[in-house]
Amino acid sequence: MGFSTVAAQLLFFIAIIGISAGVIAVFSDYVDQTSGAMTDKKNFITSQLRTDIRVTNIDNSSGHLYIYVKNIGDETLNTDCVELFVDANWVNLGPALMVDPSTENPKTVWASEETLKLKPITAPLSDASVHEVKIVTCNGVSDSENF
Repeated sequence: MGFSTVAAQLLFFIAIIGISAGVIAVFSDYVDQTSGAMTDKKNFITSQLRTDIRVTNIDNSSGHLYIYVKNIGDETLNTDCVELFVDANWVNLGPALMVDPSTENPKTVWASEETLKLKPITAPLSDASVHEVKIVTCNGVSDSENF
């Protein structure tokens, strides 16, 4: 066994160690990304399970549509991404149109057990005698009511 055989085996050993380190790095990155995605999904599902809202009252008597919605879940919600649909049509609420019913002050955070008054600028009511209002939160939890 000469020096050339030992040198060739040493080169193969170094190459195998290098390739193994590369494979381990790739799998480590894959495991980290999968773990992060599963954590994000777990947090989203937990948020969904802790969220619940209920339409408590709809007032259309004055020619303006006012909708009262109560956060009956444990999750504090952000009012910036709450969506309103009237007769299956999306209605723009705008940032200042979710207010505290007693003070009419705009709200950006919707605490548990708090009722908010939604004041859409325009609500396109169809010609039907029964209308539907649907509220959808940031994480997909919704409630609807007919009036």
